[in-house]
Amino acid sequence: MQNITRTAPSLIVPTLLAIVVFSGIIFPQLAALAAPFVFPSLFILLTFSLSLSTDQPITVLTKPDPAVWGIMLWQMAFIPLMVILVGWAFHLPADLHLMLLATAVSGTVFAAPTIAHLLKLDSRLPINGMVLSTFLMPVTLFVFGKALGGAGLDISISQYVSRVGLFLLLPLLLSILINWFVRGLPEPRTSKIFAALRIGAIASLVVFGVGIMDGVADKFATDPDRVVMFLLIAIGFAVATVLGTIFLFWSVGWDLMIAAAILSVYRNIGLTYALIGTAAGDDFAIYVGVSQIPMFLSPLLIHVLHQFGWIGSDSAGRRATDFPRL
Repeated sequence: MQNITRTAPSLIVPTLLAIVVFSGIIFPQLAALAAPFVFPSLFILLTFSLSLSTDQPITVLTKPDPAVWGIMLWQMAFIPLMVILVGWAFHLPADLHLMLLATAVSGTVFAAPTIAHLLKLDSRLPINGMVLSTFLMPVTLFVFGKALGGAGLDISISQYVSRVGLFLLLPLLLSILINWFVRGLPEPRTSKIFAALRIGAIASLVVFGVGIMDGVADKFATDPDRVVMFLLIAIGFAVATVLGTIFLFWSVGWDLMIAAAILSVYRNIGLTYALIGTAAGDDFAIYVGVSQIPMFLSPLLIHVLHQFGWIGSDSAGRRATDFPRL
């Protein structure tokens, strides 16, 4: 799968993401205007992103890089399990516990390859992890959500299955058809269509990023403490996940460790929200919006730190297939 923003200069993408997240807060009318298009834009983003795959998406799902399975076990199984246990141990309120769990079971965001690109890492492993985690998410979300018992997901199986079909299986089917059709065309039509798909994916990401902030400004005006708490929860989850990933993957090399951190930290909570709606609590939409703030700002921070040489890879030319296996 190609990077959906591959043709853009590296600074444009993180800057655009930072502008998007703040525009939805500073201009709540703009966020309200984009809000009805949050789920359609998410559908388009998933379809176009999968369509840009160098290989058919089904190939990534059936024959992923072997190195990714260790990351998936950590990301989609151990982290959600730890969230459940920590929540029980510290008697977290049911709504906060479920919000954290919804974050922990979410797949990786579609911008993960872009972040890997900013760090001069080979993007094949993040791409594999992004696709796999996206389609593992419905299973882990349902299993771990039900594991909370009375505090678990309040959603019917039929409703859940229909949303999985709409937001995952249908985009997968459409992406396979689009990919197959476009690659059968002669150049330069193929390149032009893929360029248009990249632009469409970026545009849909902008619409989603602005629209998902709808209500955050109003909530901050009426209950600022809760909004700040949501922000601290999102940042705390990210920091704890990074530290845990570094500790676990320290011995396998820089590239694999950073790839694992990217996949584990950058979660597609918006897609989870599309599947469960308010089943994780009435304030879940606000939490999803607030959680986008550190996620949309961090690529710009990563770019700046990399430009100053404070973070980076000493083996940027290595492919994911060269990584040591877990």
